[in-house]
Amino acid sequence: MKIKRIIAALILIFAAVFTVAFGKNGIADNGLKVSSLKYKGILTLWHIDTFEGGVGSRKQFLLSVSRGFEKRYQGVLVMVIEHSAESAEQAFTEGRFPDLISYGAGVEIKNLRPLGKTESALGKYNGETYAYAWARGGYCIIKNPDYAADKNSSKKLLVSQGEFTNPLLAYALSGKPALNAEDIEILSPMNAYVKFTQGKTERLLGTQRDIHRLISRAMDFTTEPLDGYGDLYQYISVMASDAVKAEYARKFADYLISREVQRQLYKIGMFSCYTSVEYDSPDLSAMQKAPIKTALSAFTSKEIMETVRGYGLSAATGDGGSLSEIKKLVSLA
Repeated sequence: MKIKRIIAALILIFAAVFTVAFGKNGIADNGLKVSSLKYKGILTLWHIDTFEGGVGSRKQFLLSVSRGFEKRYQGVLVMVIEHSAESAEQAFTEGRFPDLISYGAGVEIKNLRPLGKTESALGKYNGETYAYAWARGGYCIIKNPDYAADKNSSKKLLVSQGEFTNPLLAYALSGKPALNAEDIEILSPMNAYVKFTQGKTERLLGTQRDIHRLISRAMDFTTEPLDGYGDLYQYISVMASDAVKAEYARKFADYLISREVQRQLYKIGMFSCYTSVEYDSPDLSAMQKAPIKTALSAFTSKEIMETVRGYGLSAATGDGGSLSEIKKLVSLA
């Protein structure tokens, strides 16, 4: 009997010690039972830039978010890998997919898994949400107050346009006066910015990236946000085929659009669809506060974007028919 009592006492002591140790290490700061997770391993996240951001690197921002996520979910690591649209699409054709993907409209995405929350219509397909917009940019008219204007200068517009962007849609859908085709000059983003800073034009149809560049340059300028249309959205989607990995991929997507993370977007000079990002610059603050009215779906193909780009150019020159066609293709943002 004495031996039985000693064994029973030892069992109770072990149970008490185990409970204290397990409880201390098993509960994360957010109250989640980390040690009860079924998955411990690596989530792969591919990141694709399809438009200019603000400052710094979106990939580096995702890496910093990953470190915060890993602290919440001990044993789960997130590996961020940079891709071009072409390299990612080639990988898809070869049957290689990440667990998560960060991308912009115009990339041919496959094998997406539904997300839990109901967010903007831009990330929905057949009533299910498959993408969250985790950062956004915006279009604006930037004016050079020191430009030696001639009587026709106000009609001319220098346009900063990338491979996947449609800035003239923002111009047309923001109710701006029609232009003559010969008054529109379309250049790549960097070439447009350089020409503007050389004082060769009064107005630039640019983005938040140009504002950051001009602030760094200490050049005088004024801005007017264009809120009629936007396609400068960075999305996050889940592609994991394994059910458990997919669940933790969704947790990462939810964490990425949490208020805690979204308020840090000032680090990369971009805006949030969910909360306010604070900026000292009144120009950037105005763009954050100007919600975009319409946009293309996250799943718009590159071919459709090219078609819509043509409509945008026509609409900017006063073609009402093109404007009507555009409105059939865009969604409420």
